[in-house]
Amino acid sequence: MPNNSLGLALLVVTVLVALGLLGWAGYCFARWYRADAETRVSLRHARRMRWGWKRLAPMLGLAVKDATPTVLQQYGPQDQPTKPRVLVPRLHTRADAFGVTVTVDALPQVGLSAWQDASEGLCDAWGMRRIRIAQPKPGVIVARGFRREPLEAVIRSPLLGPDGSPVCRPGQFVSTDDVLLGWDEDGTPIVLNLAYSAHALIAGATRSGKSITVNTLLAYASLMRDVRLIVIDPNLAAVAPWWRTAYKVSDAIHPDEPTEILRWVREEMQRRERLFWSSRTDRITEFSPELPLLLVVIDEVANYTRHPDRKARERFEAELLAIASQGAKFGVRLWLLTQKPSADVLTTAIRTNLSARICHRVDTIEDFLHVFPDGRDLDITAADRTMPQGVSIASVGDMRTPVRLRSVYLPTEACWQINDLMCTEGLKVRELPASIDLDKAA
Repeated sequence: MPNNSLGLALLVVTVLVALGLLGWAGYCFARWYRADAETRVSLRHARRMRWGWKRLAPMLGLAVKDATPTVLQQYGPQDQPTKPRVLVPRLHTRADAFGVTVTVDALPQVGLSAWQDASEGLCDAWGMRRIRIAQPKPGVIVARGFRREPLEAVIRSPLLGPDGSPVCRPGQFVSTDDVLLGWDEDGTPIVLNLAYSAHALIAGATRSGKSITVNTLLAYASLMRDVRLIVIDPNLAAVAPWWRTAYKVSDAIHPDEPTEILRWVREEMQRRERLFWSSRTDRITEFSPELPLLLVVIDEVANYTRHPDRKARERFEAELLAIASQGAKFGVRLWLLTQKPSADVLTTAIRTNLSARICHRVDTIEDFLHVFPDGRDLDITAADRTMPQGVSIASVGDMRTPVRLRSVYLPTEACWQINDLMCTEGLKVRELPASIDLDKAA
C-alpha cells in the first residue's frame, strides 16, 4: 500500500512538472509568434545573455564570493579547506524591438556603481550599441541594452501590417484608448489619450516629418466611434485623405469659412453647458456617439491669423481664443499646426492654452522657445538642422520634461487606404471635390 501511494505521488509530481514545462514552452512560443522581426532578434540576444551570464558576471566584478560553509562542509571532513561559493545575481530579461532590458537584484558590495563601472564590458559582451544603468528602487538594478537606437529606427504604425496595408477597422477605438505616437530615445512608448488630454501645438519646418505625426492623430481619431473630426487645412495636405469621412472640413484660404466652423464649435460648447453643470465635474471626460469628443485640427494656422483681411482675421482669432480657453472642459480638443510658432502667428493668450507640445525641426532658436519657453535650460533642442525627419521634441500627457520623440511611420498613402475602408463601411459623408479624380487621389 505505501508503494502504491509513493507511485501515485511520483505520478502526480511528474504530471505537474510536465504541465509546467508545457505551459512555459507555450508561453515562449506565443511570445515568439506574436513578436515582430526585430523583437525576435532581441529574444535571441536575451537567450544568449542568460546562457553566458554565470561566466560573464565574475569577469566583470558583478558576482561575490561567499566563504560561509554549507551544511555538508560543516559536518563533513574538516581536513579539506572550505572553497568559497560564487554568488551570481539571477538575470531577468525582457526583449523588445530596440533591445533587451535586464533586471537583477543587487548583491552586497555590488550595487549601482559596480554596474555602471561594468557597463562598457556589458555593452561589448552583449553586443549592444549602448547600455543605460538605473536603480528604480533600492536593491534592484535595471540595465537597458540597445541593439539599435530608437530615434534612428523607422517603425510602422500599429494600424499597418507587415506589408504596409491597414489592419484596423472603423469604430475599433474610443477616445479613452491610448494613441501610440512613437518612442523616446530610451525606447519608452509615448502615448496620447484624447479623452484626458487638452489642446496641443505641433510646430515644424517643411520636410521635418510633421505630417507623419499629424497622420497618426487624424487616423486614430477617424477610427474612434465617439470622436467627431473637424479639419481645416488651406493646403489640403492633412485634410485630403479624410475629406470624405470627417465631420466637417474646409480647405478655404480666406478665414470666413473656417470662422463659421469655429463658431459652430463654440455654439456646441454652449449647448453642453447644462451637461457640464449636471455632471458636477470640472470637465467632460465621458464621450459616446451621442456626445462625441470634438477634435478640431487646423493646419497652417498662420494662413488665417496673418491673413491680410484684418477684420476677417480678427473674427477668426476671436473664435479661436474662445475655444482654446474654454473648449477643453466641454469636450473639445484643439490641435494647431504651424511652421513658425511665433507671437505674430499665435498670440500668447492662445498659445498658453496649448498644453501638449510637439516641435519638429525649426529654423531658429526663437521658434523653439515659442514652443518651449524654458528651452534654453534643456539639453535638447529642435533648432538643429541635423535633426532627422520624423524626430521631434515632445511634451505630451503626463510628461513634465520634454523628450526626443521618433514618430511611428504612417504615410499619407496608408491614410487614403484607411479612409477607403471607412467609406466601404458606409461612413462617407461627402464626395471628393468634383475637380479631383478619385483614382488618381487614391
